[in-house]
Amino acid sequence: MTGLEPSREERVKAIHDAFIALMWISKRQFAHRLQAFGLTQPQFMTLATLTAHREACTMSDLIHVTFQDAPTMTGVIDRLVKMKLVERTRTETDRRVVLVQATPAGFELVKQIEEQTLCDATNGFASLTDEELSALEQLLRFILRMHLRRTLSSSEADLEAELEKLKLFGRDLIHYAKLEQDKMNSQESS
Repeated sequence: MTGLEPSREERVKAIHDAFIALMWISKRQFAHRLQAFGLTQPQFMTLATLTAHREACTMSDLIHVTFQDAPTMTGVIDRLVKMKLVERTRTETDRRVVLVQATPAGFELVKQIEEQTLCDATNGFASLTDEELSALEQLLRFILRMHLRRTLSSSEADLEAELEKLKLFGRDLIHYAKLEQDKMNSQESS
């Protein structure tokens, strides 16, 4: 090994730094894209969560999965209601419980944003061959498994189950969060 080659630690740091930069750039680009649709990131995350769940959910559920505090979530919902993207109701059994659900206009807006995002991503990866795209996908799955392995002290079968559950994460965050809560509750009662 020559003195010019980076050490393993330097390479790992470079990979880590690249991921941090990628997250920062992606967040900025996505915020810019959302501005064109008149939304902020918290508004989009809330609306996307509601459209993926497809059922009315409680403000508590939204607060839990979007990592917003109650006053912030109330403001987000107020603005989405004003934009006619969500509607707010109360349950018949407990009038204190506020339910929130996406309107047809909310579903349509999320669909448009997701289509544009996929189109942009497809164009961004256009220069990669199918083999390179496959290799990138495998590397990203490896990194995901590595991070999951750190957070879970479980068997390989449990890791595979967790990876399957993560597929649900993008499709229905509320349901995913409820599965996580059920898992934690069963571990506490054991």
